[in-house]
Amino acid sequence: MNFPKTKTLHETENFQLLDCGGMVGIKPLFTNVVVMPFTSDDQGLPLAVGVLKEPNPFREDGHHISLVTGTTDDEDGDLLSTAQRELYEETGFNVPDIAKWYYLGSVTSSKFVDHEQPCFAVDVTGITREEPKTDGSSMEQAAEFKFIPANDVIKEKDIFIPGLFLKLFKYVLGMDIQTTSPDFEFGSTQGDNTQA
Repeated sequence: MNFPKTKTLHETENFQLLDCGGMVGIKPLFTNVVVMPFTSDDQGLPLAVGVLKEPNPFREDGHHISLVTGTTDDEDGDLLSTAQRELYEETGFNVPDIAKWYYLGSVTSSKFVDHEQPCFAVDVTGITREEPKTDGSSMEQAAEFKFIPANDVIKEKDIFIPGLFLKLFKYVLGMDIQTTSPDFEFGSTQGDNTQA
């Protein structure tokens, strides 16, 4: 499909607001990561997921429940370094052991936002939580960290929480919801049990 030429409506240090033939979208000008800390049982199955309750002026009740997120810094050697630093700053979990980290792929949050976010999960079972370092911002200092039980993950409104929880089973535990199902393909009727 041939789209009209994109026009910049507004630009800040971090974002561009774009118009493409009347369709308005946002293009972030930074790289950030999403981190899902979790605890597990002795078989590796997740028991709880760590989330932040953060102040948010764009939510009706003034706060938002989300996973750990953060942008890359010049001193970060790679995206995993960013994830490790952000986890420590925002939750107090210092996890340098890369064996506890899992890359879950990149995801997008909205069709109106041109941005893929690399996502990580990290098993913090048995790790002593320290005082969060924070980046010094008032938003991070006001954030509260807590664990929610695995059974309550589906109730969360932020789609990253149940979405990455589902990816955890596929990428970390090697399990599918239907263990025999292939990767999804458009137009595929495999797995359709309806009778002709």
